[in-house]
Amino acid sequence: MDINHSTGESVITSTKGYMWFLSLNIIFCAWLLLRGTHRSDVEDLPLMLQILCGCIITLSLINLLITVKLKKNINDGFYHKLLPFVVLAFGLLWSVLFLNFTLYYQNPLITLMLTVTVLLPATITFYISGRLLLIFSAPLVICLLYVEFFLQDKFSVAQVVGAVIMLMVIYSARYILLEWYQRVQRSEYEKNILIKKLVQQAHYDALTGLFNRLSMTSFFEECVSALAGNKKKLFMIVMDIDFFKQYNDMYGHVAGDKCLIKVSQCIEKSLRKDSDSAFRFGGEEFVVLTVCDDISQVKAISHRIQQNIAHAHIPHKGSRISSVLTISQGIAQWQEGMTLEALVEKADQQLYKAKEQGRNRVNY
Repeated sequence: MDINHSTGESVITSTKGYMWFLSLNIIFCAWLLLRGTHRSDVEDLPLMLQILCGCIITLSLINLLITVKLKKNINDGFYHKLLPFVVLAFGLLWSVLFLNFTLYYQNPLITLMLTVTVLLPATITFYISGRLLLIFSAPLVICLLYVEFFLQDKFSVAQVVGAVIMLMVIYSARYILLEWYQRVQRSEYEKNILIKKLVQQAHYDALTGLFNRLSMTSFFEECVSALAGNKKKLFMIVMDIDFFKQYNDMYGHVAGDKCLIKVSQCIEKSLRKDSDSAFRFGGEEFVVLTVCDDISQVKAISHRIQQNIAHAHIPHKGSRISSVLTISQGIAQWQEGMTLEALVEKADQQLYKAKEQGRNRVNY
Protein backbone atom coordinates (compact mmCIF):
# COMPACT_ATOMS: atom_id res chain seq x y z
CA MET A 1 0.00 0.00 0.00
CA ASP A 2 1.17 3.51 -0.80
CA ILE A 3 1.07 5.62 2.36
CA ASN A 4 2.33 9.11 2.95
CA HIS A 5 4.44 8.50 6.05
CA SER A 6 4.65 12.20 6.94
CA THR A 7 0.88 12.52 7.36
CA GLY A 8 -0.11 8.88 7.80
CA GLU A 9 -2.74 9.24 5.05
CA SER A 10 -3.07 6.60 2.39
CA VAL A 11 -3.22 8.60 -0.83
CA ILE A 12 -4.26 5.85 -3.23
CA THR A 13 -4.78 2.11 -2.91
CA SER A 14 -1.59 1.21 -4.76
CA THR A 15 0.67 2.32 -7.57
CA LYS A 16 -0.73 -0.44 -9.77
CA GLY A 17 -4.29 0.56 -8.86
CA TYR A 18 -3.64 4.15 -9.89
CA MET A 19 -2.05 2.99 -13.16
CA TRP A 20 -5.11 0.83 -13.77
CA PHE A 21 -7.36 3.89 -13.28
CA LEU A 22 -5.28 5.94 -15.74
CA SER A 23 -5.33 3.09 -18.25
CA LEU A 24 -9.13 2.87 -18.03
CA ASN A 25 -9.35 6.61 -18.75
CA ILE A 26 -7.31 6.09 -21.92
CA ILE A 27 -9.26 3.01 -23.02
CA PHE A 28 -12.68 4.58 -22.40
CA CYS A 29 -11.85 7.78 -24.27
CA ALA A 30 -10.27 5.84 -27.13
CA TRP A 31 -13.46 3.80 -27.38
CA LEU A 32 -15.56 6.98 -27.45
CA LEU A 33 -13.38 8.47 -30.19
CA LEU A 34 -13.54 5.35 -32.32
CA ARG A 35 -17.21 4.59 -31.85
CA GLY A 36 -19.06 7.74 -30.87
CA THR A 37 -22.19 6.37 -29.21
CA HIS A 38 -24.18 4.66 -31.97
CA ARG A 39 -21.83 5.30 -34.89
CA SER A 40 -18.61 3.77 -36.17
CA ASP A 41 -17.24 6.90 -37.89
CA VAL A 42 -15.05 9.16 -35.76
CA GLU A 43 -16.32 12.18 -37.69
CA ASP A 44 -19.78 11.63 -36.20
CA LEU A 45 -18.45 12.66 -32.76
CA PRO A 46 -18.58 16.46 -32.31
CA LEU A 47 -15.27 18.32 -32.28
CA MET A 48 -15.73 19.44 -28.65
CA LEU A 49 -16.15 15.83 -27.52
CA GLN A 50 -13.11 14.77 -29.53
CA ILE A 51 -11.05 17.55 -27.90
CA LEU A 52 -12.20 16.57 -24.40
CA CYS A 53 -11.42 12.89 -25.03
CA GLY A 54 -8.00 13.90 -26.36
CA CYS A 55 -7.33 16.00 -23.24
CA ILE A 56 -8.23 13.11 -20.94
CA ILE A 57 -6.01 10.70 -22.93
CA THR A 58 -3.10 13.17 -22.86
CA LEU A 59 -3.44 13.86 -19.13
CA SER A 60 -3.68 10.12 -18.42
CA LEU A 61 -0.59 9.31 -20.50
CA ILE A 62 1.47 12.03 -18.79
CA ASN A 63 0.49 10.81 -15.33
CA LEU A 64 1.00 7.19 -16.34
CA LEU A 65 4.59 7.97 -17.39
CA ILE A 66 5.21 9.91 -14.16
CA THR A 67 3.81 7.03 -12.07
CA VAL A 68 5.97 4.46 -13.89
CA LYS A 69 9.04 6.61 -13.24
CA LEU A 70 8.28 7.35 -9.58
CA LYS A 71 6.87 3.89 -8.82
CA LYS A 72 6.33 3.58 -5.04
CA ASN A 73 7.40 7.19 -4.41
CA ILE A 74 4.26 8.72 -5.90
CA ASN A 75 3.02 9.59 -2.40
CA ASP A 76 6.08 11.64 -1.55
CA GLY A 77 7.35 15.04 -2.64
CA PHE A 78 5.92 17.31 -5.32
CA TYR A 79 3.72 14.74 -7.08
CA HIS A 80 1.98 13.91 -3.82
CA LYS A 81 1.05 17.59 -3.40
CA LEU A 82 -0.01 17.82 -7.06
CA LEU A 83 -2.16 14.67 -7.04
CA PRO A 84 -5.41 16.27 -5.72
CA PHE A 85 -5.27 18.84 -8.55
CA VAL A 86 -4.67 16.07 -11.11
CA VAL A 87 -7.67 14.14 -9.78
CA LEU A 88 -9.79 17.32 -9.84
CA ALA A 89 -8.73 17.93 -13.47
CA PHE A 90 -9.94 14.43 -14.39
CA GLY A 91 -13.26 15.04 -12.63
CA LEU A 92 -13.81 18.37 -14.38
CA LEU A 93 -12.89 17.00 -17.82
CA TRP A 94 -15.25 14.03 -17.45
CA SER A 95 -18.10 16.21 -16.17
CA VAL A 96 -17.73 18.65 -19.11
CA LEU A 97 -17.54 15.67 -21.49
CA PHE A 98 -20.75 14.16 -20.09
CA LEU A 99 -22.53 17.51 -20.17
CA ASN A 100 -21.66 17.93 -23.86
CA PHE A 101 -22.84 14.38 -24.53
CA THR A 102 -26.22 15.26 -23.04
CA LEU A 103 -26.48 18.50 -25.00
CA TYR A 104 -25.53 16.77 -28.25
CA TYR A 105 -27.63 13.62 -27.93
CA GLN A 106 -30.48 15.11 -25.80
CA ASN A 107 -30.53 12.01 -23.61
CA PRO A 108 -29.80 12.47 -19.87
CA LEU A 109 -29.67 8.68 -19.46
CA ILE A 110 -26.36 8.70 -21.32
CA THR A 111 -24.87 10.99 -18.68
CA LEU A 112 -26.09 8.70 -15.89
CA MET A 113 -24.63 5.60 -17.55
CA LEU A 114 -21.28 7.23 -18.31
CA THR A 115 -21.05 8.73 -14.80
CA VAL A 116 -21.58 5.33 -13.22
CA THR A 117 -19.05 3.76 -15.60
CA VAL A 118 -16.35 6.28 -14.62
CA LEU A 119 -17.17 6.40 -10.89
CA LEU A 120 -16.84 2.65 -10.40
CA PRO A 121 -13.09 2.40 -11.18
CA ALA A 122 -12.50 5.66 -9.29
CA THR A 123 -14.21 4.18 -6.22
CA ILE A 124 -11.98 1.10 -6.40
CA THR A 125 -8.83 3.18 -6.90
CA PHE A 126 -9.45 5.88 -4.29
CA TYR A 127 -11.39 3.86 -1.72
CA ILE A 128 -8.79 4.50 1.02
CA SER A 129 -8.60 8.25 0.40
CA GLY A 130 -12.11 9.65 0.73
CA ARG A 131 -10.67 13.10 0.01
CA LEU A 132 -9.47 12.13 -3.47
CA LEU A 133 -12.68 10.26 -4.24
CA LEU A 134 -14.69 13.33 -3.25
CA ILE A 135 -12.49 15.64 -5.36
CA PHE A 136 -12.94 13.39 -8.40
CA SER A 137 -16.64 12.67 -8.00
CA ALA A 138 -17.96 16.10 -6.94
CA PRO A 139 -17.89 17.63 -10.47
CA LEU A 140 -19.49 14.46 -11.88
CA VAL A 141 -22.30 14.46 -9.33
CA ILE A 142 -22.94 18.19 -9.84
CA CYS A 143 -23.05 17.59 -13.61
CA LEU A 144 -25.47 14.69 -13.17
CA LEU A 145 -27.81 16.70 -10.92
CA TYR A 146 -27.65 19.67 -13.30
CA VAL A 147 -28.64 17.43 -16.21
CA GLU A 148 -31.48 15.81 -14.26
CA PHE A 149 -33.00 19.07 -12.99
CA PHE A 150 -32.32 21.67 -15.67
CA LEU A 151 -31.80 19.98 -19.03
CA GLN A 152 -34.95 17.91 -19.26
CA ASP A 153 -38.14 19.08 -20.92
CA LYS A 154 -40.11 17.05 -18.41
CA PHE A 155 -39.02 16.57 -14.80
CA SER A 156 -38.79 12.85 -13.96
CA VAL A 157 -38.75 11.87 -10.29
CA ALA A 158 -38.01 8.25 -11.26
CA GLN A 159 -34.82 9.26 -13.08
CA VAL A 160 -33.62 11.38 -10.15
CA VAL A 161 -34.35 8.55 -7.69
CA GLY A 162 -32.54 6.13 -10.00
CA ALA A 163 -29.53 8.43 -10.15
CA VAL A 164 -29.45 8.80 -6.36
CA ILE A 165 -29.71 5.02 -5.85
CA MET A 166 -26.85 4.39 -8.29
CA LEU A 167 -24.68 6.96 -6.55
CA MET A 168 -25.48 5.46 -3.14
CA VAL A 169 -24.49 2.00 -4.42
CA ILE A 170 -21.20 3.34 -5.76
CA TYR A 171 -20.28 5.24 -2.61
CA SER A 172 -21.32 2.39 -0.31
CA ALA A 173 -18.85 0.24 -2.23
CA ARG A 174 -16.06 2.46 -0.88
CA TYR A 175 -17.01 1.74 2.72
CA ILE A 176 -17.18 -1.99 2.04
CA LEU A 177 -13.74 -1.91 0.41
CA LEU A 178 -12.36 0.23 3.22
CA GLU A 179 -13.67 -2.17 5.85
CA TRP A 180 -12.10 -5.07 3.96
CA TYR A 181 -8.80 -3.18 3.75
CA GLN A 182 -8.82 -2.43 7.48
CA ARG A 183 -9.49 -6.07 8.28
CA VAL A 184 -6.61 -7.14 6.05
CA GLN A 185 -4.36 -4.56 7.72
CA ARG A 186 -5.34 -5.80 11.19
CA SER A 187 -4.78 -9.39 10.13
CA GLU A 188 -1.37 -8.48 8.65
CA TYR A 189 -0.42 -6.61 11.82
CA GLU A 190 -1.43 -9.52 14.06
CA LYS A 191 0.46 -11.93 11.81
CA ASN A 192 3.62 -9.79 12.01
CA ILE A 193 3.31 -9.63 15.81
CA LEU A 194 2.99 -13.43 15.92
CA ILE A 195 6.01 -13.86 13.65
CA LYS A 196 8.07 -11.56 15.88
CA LYS A 197 7.04 -13.56 18.94
CA LEU A 198 7.96 -16.83 17.26
CA VAL A 199 11.33 -15.43 16.17
CA GLN A 200 11.88 -14.19 19.71
CA GLN A 201 11.11 -17.60 21.14
CA ALA A 202 13.25 -19.38 18.55
CA HIS A 203 16.39 -17.27 18.98
CA TYR A 204 16.26 -15.68 22.43
CA ASP A 205 16.24 -16.99 25.96
CA ALA A 206 12.88 -16.19 27.55
CA LEU A 207 14.32 -15.33 30.97
CA THR A 208 17.46 -13.30 30.27
CA GLY A 209 16.81 -11.96 26.78
CA LEU A 210 20.20 -13.24 25.59
CA PHE A 211 20.51 -15.43 22.51
CA ASN A 212 19.68 -19.04 23.30
CA ARG A 213 21.71 -22.18 22.74
CA LEU A 214 19.94 -23.08 19.49
CA SER A 215 20.89 -19.77 17.83
CA MET A 216 24.57 -20.21 18.70
CA THR A 217 25.17 -22.57 15.76
CA SER A 218 24.20 -19.98 13.14
CA PHE A 219 26.26 -17.29 14.87
CA PHE A 220 29.26 -19.63 15.00
CA GLU A 221 28.97 -20.39 11.27
CA GLU A 222 28.67 -16.68 10.44
CA CYS A 223 31.80 -15.91 12.47
CA VAL A 224 33.77 -18.71 10.81
CA SER A 225 32.70 -17.47 7.34
CA ALA A 226 33.69 -13.90 8.26
CA LEU A 227 37.19 -15.07 9.21
CA ALA A 228 37.96 -16.27 5.67
CA GLY A 229 40.87 -14.17 4.41
CA ASN A 230 40.83 -12.22 7.67
CA LYS A 231 43.63 -11.92 10.22
CA LYS A 232 41.21 -11.78 13.14
CA LYS A 233 40.57 -14.79 15.37
CA LEU A 234 37.47 -16.37 16.87
CA PHE A 235 37.34 -17.03 20.61
CA MET A 236 34.78 -18.55 22.93
CA ILE A 237 34.30 -17.63 26.58
CA VAL A 238 32.36 -20.12 28.67
CA MET A 239 31.36 -18.85 32.12
CA ASP A 240 29.59 -20.28 35.11
CA ILE A 241 28.19 -18.62 38.24
CA ASP A 242 30.11 -19.82 41.27
CA PHE A 243 28.06 -21.88 43.75
CA PHE A 244 24.78 -21.11 42.03
CA LYS A 245 23.10 -24.22 43.49
CA GLN A 246 23.80 -22.89 46.95
CA TYR A 247 22.41 -19.50 45.87
CA ASN A 248 19.14 -21.11 44.83
CA ASP A 249 18.98 -23.19 48.02
CA MET A 250 19.50 -20.12 50.20
CA TYR A 251 17.49 -17.42 48.38
CA GLY A 252 14.96 -19.47 46.39
CA HIS A 253 14.42 -20.01 42.68
CA VAL A 254 12.63 -16.68 42.13
CA ALA A 255 15.68 -14.85 43.46
CA GLY A 256 17.81 -17.21 41.37
CA ASP A 257 16.01 -16.11 38.21
CA LYS A 258 16.51 -12.46 39.13
CA CYS A 259 20.19 -13.21 39.70
CA LEU A 260 20.50 -14.76 36.22
CA ILE A 261 18.90 -11.66 34.70
CA LYS A 262 21.35 -9.36 36.52
CA VAL A 263 24.33 -11.48 35.45
CA SER A 264 23.16 -11.46 31.81
CA GLN A 265 22.85 -7.67 31.97
CA CYS A 266 26.41 -7.42 33.31
CA ILE A 267 27.64 -9.65 30.46
CA GLU A 268 25.86 -7.61 27.78
CA LYS A 269 27.19 -4.39 29.29
CA SER A 270 30.74 -5.74 28.96
CA LEU A 271 30.60 -6.68 25.28
CA ARG A 272 31.39 -4.81 22.09
CA LYS A 273 28.30 -4.45 19.93
CA ASP A 274 29.90 -5.17 16.55
CA SER A 275 31.97 -8.27 17.27
CA ASP A 276 30.67 -9.97 20.44
CA SER A 277 27.55 -12.08 21.06
CA ALA A 278 26.32 -13.51 24.35
CA PHE A 279 24.26 -16.70 24.82
CA ARG A 280 22.62 -18.44 27.72
CA PHE A 281 24.01 -21.94 27.30
CA GLY A 282 21.89 -23.54 30.01
CA GLY A 283 21.14 -23.13 33.70
CA GLU A 284 23.75 -20.75 35.16
CA GLU A 285 26.16 -21.21 32.23
CA PHE A 286 26.76 -18.46 29.65
CA VAL A 287 28.78 -18.31 26.44
CA VAL A 288 30.33 -15.41 24.55
CA LEU A 289 31.53 -15.67 20.95
CA THR A 290 33.97 -12.90 20.08
CA VAL A 291 36.13 -12.01 17.09
CA CYS A 292 39.37 -10.35 18.26
CA ASP A 293 42.87 -9.55 17.08
CA ASP A 294 44.53 -11.46 19.93
CA ILE A 295 43.98 -13.03 23.33
CA SER A 296 44.58 -9.77 25.18
CA GLN A 297 41.33 -8.33 23.80
CA VAL A 298 39.44 -11.46 24.90
CA LYS A 299 40.88 -11.25 28.39
CA ALA A 300 39.86 -7.59 28.55
CA ILE A 301 36.26 -8.63 27.82
CA SER A 302 36.41 -11.32 30.51
CA HIS A 303 37.79 -8.90 33.09
CA ARG A 304 35.07 -6.35 32.26
CA ILE A 305 32.47 -9.06 32.88
CA GLN A 306 34.04 -9.89 36.25
CA GLN A 307 34.23 -6.23 37.24
CA ASN A 308 30.65 -5.47 36.26
CA ILE A 309 29.38 -8.48 38.22
CA ALA A 310 31.47 -7.40 41.22
CA HIS A 311 30.09 -3.85 40.97
CA ALA A 312 26.54 -5.27 40.92
CA HIS A 313 27.10 -6.41 44.55
CA ILE A 314 24.74 -9.37 44.39
CA PRO A 315 24.78 -10.89 47.92
CA HIS A 316 25.76 -14.58 48.08
CA LYS A 317 26.02 -15.95 51.60
CA GLY A 318 26.22 -19.48 50.25
CA SER A 319 29.50 -18.79 48.43
CA ARG A 320 32.69 -20.27 49.90
CA ILE A 321 34.96 -17.62 48.40
CA SER A 322 33.08 -14.30 48.58
CA SER A 323 30.18 -12.51 50.21
CA VAL A 324 28.97 -11.41 46.78
CA LEU A 325 28.29 -13.31 43.58
CA THR A 326 31.32 -14.27 41.46
CA ILE A 327 31.83 -15.99 38.13
CA SER A 328 34.44 -18.34 36.65
CA GLN A 329 35.44 -18.24 32.97
CA GLY A 330 37.26 -20.42 30.47
CA ILE A 331 38.58 -19.14 27.11
CA ALA A 332 39.29 -21.20 23.98
CA GLN A 333 40.47 -20.17 20.51
CA TRP A 334 38.90 -21.65 17.39
CA GLN A 335 41.27 -23.47 15.05
CA GLU A 336 40.76 -24.24 11.37
CA GLY A 337 38.39 -27.19 10.93
CA MET A 338 37.20 -27.18 14.55
CA THR A 339 33.48 -27.81 15.11
CA LEU A 340 31.33 -25.85 17.50
CA GLU A 341 31.09 -28.85 19.82
CA ALA A 342 34.86 -29.18 19.91
CA LEU A 343 35.26 -25.46 20.68
CA VAL A 344 32.70 -25.70 23.51
CA GLU A 345 34.50 -28.72 24.95
CA LYS A 346 37.87 -26.94 24.80
CA ALA A 347 36.45 -23.83 26.55
CA ASP A 348 34.73 -26.08 29.14
CA GLN A 349 38.08 -27.63 30.00
CA GLN A 350 39.50 -24.19 30.70
CA LEU A 351 36.42 -23.35 32.81
CA TYR A 352 36.95 -26.53 34.84
CA LYS A 353 40.57 -25.54 35.45
CA ALA A 354 39.43 -22.07 36.63
CA LYS A 355 37.11 -23.74 39.15
CA GLU A 356 39.88 -26.09 40.29
CA GLN A 357 42.18 -23.12 40.87
CA GLY A 358 39.75 -21.45 43.26
CA ARG A 359 36.98 -19.96 41.05
CA ASN A 360 36.30 -16.25 40.41
CA ARG A 361 39.00 -16.22 37.75
CA VAL A 362 39.63 -16.45 33.99
CA ASN A 363 41.61 -19.36 32.55
CA TYR A 364 43.09 -19.68 29.04
